[in-house]
Amino acid sequence: MKKYFNLRTLIILALLAAIGAVLGSLVAIKLPFGGVKMVQVSLAPIPVMLAGIFFGPLAGALVGFVTDTSAFFIGGAQGAYNPIFSVTMALVGVIAGLFYLRNKKNNVWKAIGTSITSQVVCSVALNTLAIWFFYHVPLKVLLPTRLISAAVEAPIYVVLLMLLVQALSPIALKVKKKETT
Repeated sequence: MKKYFNLRTLIILALLAAIGAVLGSLVAIKLPFGGVKMVQVSLAPIPVMLAGIFFGPLAGALVGFVTDTSAFFIGGAQGAYNPIFSVTMALVGVIAGLFYLRNKKNNVWKAIGTSITSQVVCSVALNTLAIWFFYHVPLKVLLPTRLISAAVEAPIYVVLLMLLVQALSPIALKVKKKETT
């Protein structure tokens, strides 16, 4: 059997998932418009994207799924757990991993591509369709708020990805070197 991750990498991935779960359940910022909560900005995708960037799409998917599942149970969310949202968060990690797959060199275009692609595919398209399908919220009511949320979150993700990838690259390279030796 092929060994995908060593113990050090698994520990780092677990820490990223724990950080994402805390950010997703306790540190989500709700922005009201006209007295109604229309937009919720969550930083939970950032650790998921970092896992995908530094350790590949599979690691990003694992961290994304664990992050969303844990955030649901930590945050005391109302209603039943729906794993489709965990799958879309896993897809966020896959997308980030694919953008940085060939080389880990950080540039603004990779951060913009990662952020916008994950927002459009996962948040605006898949999560909106899942909410519409499972909870019967009309698309004409749901889509504008999802678009506003994505438009608010995307630039925040770009800035944070640029800063964090640059700051954490030396550490991740050190882990990769120890992994291969």
